[in-house]
Amino acid sequence: MDPELKFYNFGIKKPLPKGEGKTVVWNLPYRLALGSTLTEGTTTPASGGGNALSTYKVSAIIKQYGGYTAITDLVDLTSITDVMKMAAQRLGAQAGETIERVIVAECFFTHVATTGGSPHHLVKTSAEVTDAWTAISGVSVVALNGGITNTVSSTNVLAVSDIRSAAFKLRKLNVPPYEGNNYVAIMPTEVAEDIAGDSTFINFHQYVEKGIDALYNGEIGKIYGVRIVETTNGLVCRGSNSGSTASTVAYGTVIMGKGFYGVTELDGGIKTIISQGADKGDVLNQVTTYGWKANFIAKLLNVSAGLVFWTGSGDTSSIATESAGGAYTFGVPESYL
Repeated sequence: MDPELKFYNFGIKKPLPKGEGKTVVWNLPYRLALGSTLTEGTTTPASGGGNALSTYKVSAIIKQYGGYTAITDLVDLTSITDVMKMAAQRLGAQAGETIERVIVAECFFTHVATTGGSPHHLVKTSAEVTDAWTAISGVSVVALNGGITNTVSSTNVLAVSDIRSAAFKLRKLNVPPYEGNNYVAIMPTEVAEDIAGDSTFINFHQYVEKGIDALYNGEIGKIYGVRIVETTNGLVCRGSNSGSTASTVAYGTVIMGKGFYGVTELDGGIKTIISQGADKGDVLNQVTTYGWKANFIAKLLNVSAGLVFWTGSGDTSSIATESAGGAYTFGVPESYL
């Protein structure tokens, strides 16, 4: 079954830099200082100089991604299904899932030794919610095989109180919300099940107005001004005991406002390529290749506009698939980094 894609929808879109090299740049404004007291009859405030507008730049290098499948003329002739239509559907799903994984890898699995280049990670342990920046001397790093998530166990599940805390952290920083004046939490399905079973969440939804459509595809509800969207393509890495076979899975929930990360626009960025015709490698024209190619990149824009909350889950059904010392097969493949 194909996962439904969520992360691309919430990125700040930027057109591809046609004819301007491989670098895409987001220009983001700084806040202005407070205004001044005015004196009657003067043309400028006493401070003079006014308030100069200024921006800071965040840049990323465009990468190419792609995939293809080969279809023989005999299969195309004898198949009881429309092979080319099937290929288009399968490759389209592959392209979308690839783009989604690129966003997760580029924005949330960041190997940067400064707080300015990595998202803010919070890790829930049996004793407390740990601020990863404080715990690792200003370094916030999540590796595919563990790192700061090593202390997460299956009993350290995400609670409604954690979402409330995250929401008010964002509000105190004046992080702008998305449409409808709400923040967004994108969480793995395993975590969404834990939240859906939280008694506080259940009590909230006993009083929700009937007939209101979900704003986002995959939304399971809203609490404390945070719309909860589940995904099967979210952040996953090793949890506790990472030196050998992990005893749990660490799931990452992204809670954010507008401007947390940016993505390049896909309109015109994904091209479909059909190659057929006899050549020296296929002299009898027996094979047609059908593929896609995308120019794309994602980039974290403002580390203060969101956070990643690492927790365990009551769902431990996938733990047996973990091999000693390796990353989960459903995590982010290293080839996307």
